[in-house]
Amino acid sequence: MAAIIGHILPLALGVALSSVPIVVMVLILLSPRGRWSSLTYLIGAVIGLLGLTTLFSAIATLLPPAPPEAKSPLIGTIEMLIGVGLLVLAAIRWRRGRRHEHNPAAGTPKWMSKVSSLGPIPSLGLGFILMLRPKNLLFTLAAGVAIGATGATFAEAVVGIAVFVVLGISTIAAPIIFAVADPARMRRPLEGTREWIERNSSTVTTVVLLVLGTVVVGSGLAHY
Repeated sequence: MAAIIGHILPLALGVALSSVPIVVMVLILLSPRGRWSSLTYLIGAVIGLLGLTTLFSAIATLLPPAPPEAKSPLIGTIEMLIGVGLLVLAAIRWRRGRRHEHNPAAGTPKWMSKVSSLGPIPSLGLGFILMLRPKNLLFTLAAGVAIGATGATFAEAVVGIAVFVVLGISTIAAPIIFAVADPARMRRPLEGTREWIERNSSTVTTVVLLVLGTVVVGSGLAHY
């Protein structure tokens, strides 16, 4: 169990620090229908992340179990491919950030400007869809392999999935809960958070992808 938690903690951190779901959460909270729309957005994100993690964990149980000495070239190869994918995404994100620095007029994507007008049902769908972004898919796939391909019992798998989902969703769940409880007090911090993320999201995302990609590649190498 400890080995599973150790593998999924950095991956859950990668999901939690994904800038787009956080910015969308802030925009929804600042919208006229923010209270109900933010709650359905959170529900959609939980359903998406939980469903993906459960699916990948179940598929990973079909892989041959690692031998007692914890050497498994197949699992190692899968982890290395996921890690390389994260490193490629880091390079893409860095290049996009550089282009944005040279062309600030590019601004926020057009679809994000429409977020503040979303109602509860569209917000639920958006929360679900944002969990299907390529970066999240790689993080969740790596977590599924860590949970399902290690011979964990059903109870251990349930705990591992729960820990991954709770931590991965924490950065949008906590602000939503506090904002719903006291919207007036949270408005100013939310506006400051939105501005900070819009200025620094490229750097934060690149560093997170680079670090976690390296960690996952290293974990894969350890299986050889």
